[in-house]
Amino acid sequence: MKMFRILAICCFMLGMLLAFEPAIAQDQMVEFSSAPQQNIEMADTLRQDGKIYVVVAVLLTVLAGVLFYLIALDRKVGRLEKQLKDEYVNR
Repeated sequence: MKMFRILAICCFMLGMLLAFEPAIAQDQMVEFSSAPQQNIEMADTLRQDGKIYVVVAVLLTVLAGVLFYLIALDRKVGRLEKQLKDEYVNR
């Protein structure tokens, strides 16, 4: 249960970051180096066609699947630990 709470907090923070990131990125243009800025053609094309949302949706689906798997695994391990503890106490 402890792991579930930690993962829930991490997911909430990630969601908040993703929710506010586009507004921050569009308002500020910060150059981190003195090298000329490179245009990434693929990202611009995906953004213009609206396909960037498909990429984000797929990534979020994969992350949700991994999160679900970790939560299920944590529950199984918790049940096994409880079962082992009960068997040890009953001896």
